[in-house]
Amino acid sequence: MKTTALSLALLCASNLIGLSQNPLAPLSPDGFVTLEQIVNDFANSETQALQKYNGMRICVYGRVGSVTQSDDEEGDPLTAYLQLPNRTTPDVKAVFSADFIPSSIVTVADDETKATVYHSDWNGNLSNATSFIVKGENIGVRGTFDNFVAGDIILKNSFKLDPEALQKKLAEHGLPTD
Repeated sequence: MKTTALSLALLCASNLIGLSQNPLAPLSPDGFVTLEQIVNDFANSETQALQKYNGMRICVYGRVGSVTQSDDEEGDPLTAYLQLPNRTTPDVKAVFSADFIPSSIVTVADDETKATVYHSDWNGNLSNATSFIVKGENIGVRGTFDNFVAGDIILKNSFKLDPEALQKKLAEHGLPTD
């Protein structure tokens, strides 16, 4: 009898603790979230964050920590890690498929500081090279939330917002556009 009462009391206490957790702020209708917000969501309540972002197409705005050749099974060519300035480990791992890179040729610097896309003319000759993603820049990445693994918030089928679209998105959400 005492064991049942104690078990019931512990169950009620754990339910009250669960109810007292602050619910996460809802995702904006356009799926926009800052890097700081999504990282805090997962740090404060992984279970609620998984429910909030599960399968959602989101746009994360934050600072690039590094860029690498992708290591996923689908053969996607590029991965960008968005990191908060005070952290050394990745926070958001945005995986870009070839469909969302503006060129068929992309390379990553050996020091993982930038990805460069190469453009060809009609004859197949390389006509120019453009920095696509550079370490330290703030970018907007739209992708589908896929998983949370070993501290990485993984976005699949990601693409980088062009500067004009990013400026518009920042203005819509009241963030500085400088």
